[in-house]
Formats: sequence, structure tokens, C-alpha cells
Amino acid sequence: MKPSTHVPKSLWGQSTTEEFCTAVVDFVQRHGAVSGIVKRMEQLGHGAVARSWLGNDVNIPIFSEQLHALFGTSALRAFAARLGLQPRDLVRRLSQTLPQILNRLASSQGLTPSASMY
Repeated sequence: MKPSTHVPKSLWGQSTTEEFCTAVVDFVQRHGAVSGIVKRMEQLGHGAVARSWLGNDVNIPIFSEQLHALFGTSALRAFAARLGLQPRDLVRRLSQTLPQILNRLASSQGLTPSASMY
């Protein structure tokens, strides 16, 4: 298990809580980190969506079905339960937060859409 990554609330704005962002960062790390998630999205045919989140000002949205395909319904349900959220609410919040978090993590790691991370 990878250590928790602290994400200051000021990085994410007021629309999400520090605890939620920290939990999403941990979730991302457990599912392959930035490069693993981008690679999986490429495999699912959603590479353009993932690449739009890395250093680009315009994030292509990710939809519920894509999140379920990416992480699996059981993983999303378990994550929602851990956070005390309904799965539907988690997916809605994750669809809004995941692009920002992957962008910030990729930036902090020097990853760009052109970097050889796939």
C-alpha cells in the first residue's frame, strides 16, 4: 500500500473538501497512479479524455459509464462506502474532481501528454 499524499485544500478550490481530495489521490495511487490510469483509459478508448487533463486548460469530461469501466463498479462502491457517500454521489464528485487531481499530480511529477508514460 502506498503512503497517503497530503493535498492542501487551497490547490483544489472550494468545491471539494480536503478530505475528499486526499481520498481521491489515495484512490488514484492504488489504481496505478497517473500513468496507470492514463494507460487504462487509452486501452478503453478514452485516451483523448485523459490527455486533455494533463497540462491542458480544457478538460474533456469523464462520464459515469467511463468511471465504472475504468475502476470497476465494485471498487467505486467500496470507495463510496469508505467515504460514507452514496455510489451515485461519489461518481458525480469523482467525475468533477478526477481531472483536476490527475492534472495536479501529473504536473508535480513532470508528466505531460507527450511524455512517454503510456
